[in-house]
Amino acid sequence: MMESIDDADADAQKKAIKYVSNLLMRPDQLEKVEQYRRRTSRKKASVEARLKAAVQSQLDGVRAGLTQLKDALEEVKNVEKRMTEVDEMYATCGSLSDKMRDIKDVSAEHRQLAAAMENLKHIFAVPEEVEKARGMMRDRKFLEAHKCLIDLESSRDELLYEQHKLGNSSDMKQLQRFFADAEKLSSELGEALFRVLKNTLNVARRDTTELVTALRIIEREHRTDIKLQEQERFSGFLPPCRPKQWRDKAMETLKDAVDERIESDVYETRANDKMWLVRHLEIIRKEVLNDLKTIKNLCQPCFPPAYNIFQQHVHWYHLAISNHLQKLIREGLQGNEIISLLTWLNGYTSPELLGSPELDLDINRLPSLLDDEVSDKLMDNYFITTRTNISDWTLKSLQQDSKDWRKEEEPETDADGYHKTSLPVILFQMIKQTMQVAETISDDQKKKVFDVCISEMMNFVRSYGEAVTSYKEEHFRNRELPPYYPLYMVAIANNCEAFIEFAQQMEKDYRGKKDSDQSGVNELYLMDRDPGNPFADTDGEGNETNKFCVEMNHVAEATCGFLLDEVFTDLQIHCDNLLTKQWLNDESIVETICVTIEDYYNDFVHLRPEYFSWIMAEAERRVVVQYLKGALGRRIKFGSGEERKRAGEKLLKERELLSAFFSRLASSHLRSPCEVLIPIAEVIKLQDKSMMSLELSGLVTKYSDVSADQLKALLAIRGDFSNGEAKELAEDLSKDVAQPSLGADEVRLFVDVVDTAPTGFFKT
Repeated sequence: MMESIDDADADAQKKAIKYVSNLLMRPDQLEKVEQYRRRTSRKKASVEARLKAAVQSQLDGVRAGLTQLKDALEEVKNVEKRMTEVDEMYATCGSLSDKMRDIKDVSAEHRQLAAAMENLKHIFAVPEEVEKARGMMRDRKFLEAHKCLIDLESSRDELLYEQHKLGNSSDMKQLQRFFADAEKLSSELGEALFRVLKNTLNVARRDTTELVTALRIIEREHRTDIKLQEQERFSGFLPPCRPKQWRDKAMETLKDAVDERIESDVYETRANDKMWLVRHLEIIRKEVLNDLKTIKNLCQPCFPPAYNIFQQHVHWYHLAISNHLQKLIREGLQGNEIISLLTWLNGYTSPELLGSPELDLDINRLPSLLDDEVSDKLMDNYFITTRTNISDWTLKSLQQDSKDWRKEEEPETDADGYHKTSLPVILFQMIKQTMQVAETISDDQKKKVFDVCISEMMNFVRSYGEAVTSYKEEHFRNRELPPYYPLYMVAIANNCEAFIEFAQQMEKDYRGKKDSDQSGVNELYLMDRDPGNPFADTDGEGNETNKFCVEMNHVAEATCGFLLDEVFTDLQIHCDNLLTKQWLNDESIVETICVTIEDYYNDFVHLRPEYFSWIMAEAERRVVVQYLKGALGRRIKFGSGEERKRAGEKLLKERELLSAFFSRLASSHLRSPCEVLIPIAEVIKLQDKSMMSLELSGLVTKYSDVSADQLKALLAIRGDFSNGEAKELAEDLSKDVAQPSLGADEVRLFVDVVDTAPTGFFKT
């Protein structure tokens, strides 16, 4: 101990020396030595004062503790003294119990006689008390009536218990008969209380006092049941009609009331009102929501916590609704009734019913409203109904649209001046409404319903194509009818692109970003199409939406083709005269072709841009093909070099005219098909036969789809090649050129020209 004090003293001196040396490191600090000394003295005095105060405080505490210990010791000694005195007093009272035994016996006999007198009073007053209690029940004074019943039952039970101890069964039966009215009174009171509980909602909304009274009586009887059952284990005696189990009966009554509440709505039949189910389900929703609010806010405070009355009612209502809905399903739902039910089921846990903030329910703890088997069957019927509805809608809409095609008025136009009909908007509004209904069911069902919609739209594409084909065939049987055939064909083609755009938007809206990204080509279908041929397939192996777009694109292609068929039907006579003797001397044929196409051009400008560009390019291609058919069809045989020269120059002149004409109507960045007439004209007017191989080689190089027979036919119209020479030259060129294949930027021309059999043009 001393060593530690010495160490502390030494350590303190070291620290003091270090502290002083730090203060006096510079000469100028020596002037402040007195100031430092006074400051240190003040600190020392302060520390000593605090130390003295702490020591004094500890000493006062020790002094107080010692005083309390002294007082406690004195009290313990006093307690010990008093306990000794008590023991001595008890020792002197041992003989008192024997002296008091006779008094105890007399007291017990007196109590029995008093009880017998009281019971006799009740026995003689049973009929009177019963009637009195019934009068109270009629006046809705249930507590007073129950008090009378308790008195009667207590007298009966005591008398029966005494006879039970004596083993006198005959007297017990006689007593039970005498108290039979009391048992009837008990049943009547119970029925009255259960009627109150059956109308719990109405009673609570009117006045909760009566409800509380009924519950108080039921709880009293429940406690009495428990007490008597416990006594039975010791005495072997249980009064008649016990246990009454009024609490269990009360819960059954409440549950039955819920079942009746759900089944009470006498809904209309399907024959009287098509919206019967919607109205019936809405009534259930409103009643259940209002009932649960009443139970939570008015009834719950009236019931004992053990009842857990609000959660019980939620469970009962849930079970009653489940049974009721399954009953409706078993009876059979039709068409849109299934959709109405599914929509209601989806809103079952929404804020409009069980999800209401006022109820504050944990809806995740509720079991499924419908069994999996019933739910699956209902969903299957829903999909069948949805498919049928969409099929009917599309069929009726198409039939109406087809009638509009035959009207004696032009089709309507959109803000950009493109002809259209209302069919795409009508159909996709129907699908949108269907999807909105599906969204109220679940996200999974929404995607499945979308698949059903697209599947039915695939069927619609085929029907649409058939309707367009039938429309075209009807027109070509009498080209005067329908009066606005070209304009409605333009509208039909534009509708196809509208269908594609709507489908793309729906794919994006209803499949979601993830699925849409996976579709790849599908989302940007219109942007990815070949500008030169918007009808080229992009990805036929994509999802159903992409397939729908591809099929609808085929319908648009066919429709544009039908429009051109109309044009070239008018031009057929003039096209048949190309590269003939008449053509050689007639300047009006090509002018007629241009005027006719320009006349139809005024209708084509109402096509959407991509279709317009395609149809004008296709019109130019078809005109050129007609020239090729004339050149390769052996319609003319030139007899001299002068005639061949005149024909070649005329062909070049008309090529320039056609190229300028189509460029004026619709500019295109693609290679003009009219360019093929240049090598054709050069072959026709070539004067030096030895150079023919070179000319034909250039033609074959640029247009790899030309065949050997077509080269022979081209040489045949010159009139200066024998059959053998033409055949040899054509076959040699075909061998030197690779197998024909059309590149992405190559114009298809010769493959569309049907080869014509030799007609004797060649010299033998």
